[in-house]
Amino acid sequence: MLRTVKSFTHIGSNKKKKIGATKSTKKDTILETSRGALIGTEVCDTKNYLPIYRLYARIRYALPPTGERRWRKPEPLPPDWVFSDANSQPRDYRTFGNICPQLQGEYAAVDTSEWEEVVENLMHEDCLYLNIWVPAGVPRPSEGWPVQFNFPVSGTQCGDGMQQNYFDPIDIFREHREDPRVLVSANSRVGVLGYLSSEDLMKDGMDLRTRVSESAGNYGLWDLRTALQWTYDHIHLFGGNPNNITAGGSGLITALQLHYDAFQSPENRIIKRAFLYSSAISIQPDPANSYRPTRQFDEICHQLMIDTNLPSKEKVRILREVSAERLLTVVRTLELDFLPVTDGKDGFVPAWLMQSIWNGELGRRLKQRNAQVVIGDTCSERSYYEHAGRAGIATSRPSRGISSREALMSKLKTHYPRDICDELIKKYARDITDWNSVYCDIMADVQCHAPVRGFAQCLFYGGMSTQDVMRYHIAWRPKALDEWISPGLGISHVMDIPIWFYSGWRIGFSKKDKQDVLIFTRAFSKFLKGERNGGVIWGTAAEFEVRQISPNGTVLVAEDQMWARKLDVWNMLREVQKGRDTPRADSVVQGMGSQWG
Repeated sequence: MLRTVKSFTHIGSNKKKKIGATKSTKKDTILETSRGALIGTEVCDTKNYLPIYRLYARIRYALPPTGERRWRKPEPLPPDWVFSDANSQPRDYRTFGNICPQLQGEYAAVDTSEWEEVVENLMHEDCLYLNIWVPAGVPRPSEGWPVQFNFPVSGTQCGDGMQQNYFDPIDIFREHREDPRVLVSANSRVGVLGYLSSEDLMKDGMDLRTRVSESAGNYGLWDLRTALQWTYDHIHLFGGNPNNITAGGSGLITALQLHYDAFQSPENRIIKRAFLYSSAISIQPDPANSYRPTRQFDEICHQLMIDTNLPSKEKVRILREVSAERLLTVVRTLELDFLPVTDGKDGFVPAWLMQSIWNGELGRRLKQRNAQVVIGDTCSERSYYEHAGRAGIATSRPSRGISSREALMSKLKTHYPRDICDELIKKYARDITDWNSVYCDIMADVQCHAPVRGFAQCLFYGGMSTQDVMRYHIAWRPKALDEWISPGLGISHVMDIPIWFYSGWRIGFSKKDKQDVLIFTRAFSKFLKGERNGGVIWGTAAEFEVRQISPNGTVLVAEDQMWARKLDVWNMLREVQKGRDTPRADSVVQGMGSQWG
């Protein structure tokens, strides 16, 4: 069993300050359902002792992805599963479950008050659990509360299901008594266990009759879809409305989940609305059996002294016997990150993914079902990559300086295909010799600023309006963050967690700061509720406008100053990919007939 201790981080700062108290008490609560009984935790306000929310944690949503299930799609629970224990008594759901074994950035733990225990997450491959926060002390509507399903904000390399103090939604429940929601988050496979792929793995999991592989990659994406399906099927037991689910978090993961959902048959679609934080998708993922995933797989085999000439099934069998600890030791030395792949027939990511975004088909489908999307970014994304490069935050690997055009190319190729790297270097590295700076500019644009704008523009192209696609931009850095994160880093993704989850209430936000955040997020709360026809007053009237928290904290509608420049990057990425030999989305959809609806 691996162990990791995480808490809110002092990025680039030597200061230490305690996370403020939640000013709450806890007591046990029992929920009786048609599937059995759960012992959860009821959190009450110390001021008036009234209940705020109830938490039910460590709820299994799929069978353990261990042994033969490692590097396979998640296996759903048997039909007769129950919440209760073997003696038909209420089972304990008061503590968080295991998180997937993963590399961690070298963060400094926060010094918390004595009563507030630092969250200690155990890492184990048996990690497919979700957590549910339910409003308490407020009436439940007849149709159930709206549901906010949170994908991990950390992306594909690391992360968990909101199992940190700074994700505690207590102040969300306090501030939104008039429009409460159920919150759900899930642990899923990440890194090498969630996104390893190769031709050998595809062959190992191939059904020769259907020609569909259970081991083509994207296991973490399948996990989250399984958790989302479990939520749809059972959230009514917790007072949630299964027909009013909003899903979001990491922009990349959300974009892929939203696309997968939109191309399901109508009766299998779950996501009513989506929110994408600081990213989307701009590049078609590599095929699972292509050079980069295969190189990664072979390098792991080489370091573990597994003969790459062995038959595929034998290589995979040996790899499945390697401990998670040993795998992480090997992964720490690798150049390539573990990313989603284009995974073949009946896969999660079709070969025409980007085509269906560019030609407006995704936007058309979302418009057809009256869906809405919130998407945006922060103003200092570049600073994240500057610091990540120095500290090795993303993967805990030693950082290496980029001293030449060749070194820049080598670094970019760990993220993107060669043809895209060539065009990026042409565009960004003309007469510049500060190659680290060029790298940070490229990563900020390709990972964040360009996809956020290009993805939104393509949704507009598909027929969605500014009432359907609601764009935001955060240009405000709360003064309180200076105690936690060096002021020179500005505000980037991850740093906006205190805004979206109101954990800023416990790190020193002033009264005005809180007011500014509530003004900004009030429309987001209405969005989650599903209010239309004037219910959501986002304020934007043109595609190039954003709802913005300006540098002084004022919330206003403004012209997006990055709109044209970052769309230029998006268009360049599209032109490079357009000539590739991939099926057109419109022809694929037409060929599928009524199955796609």
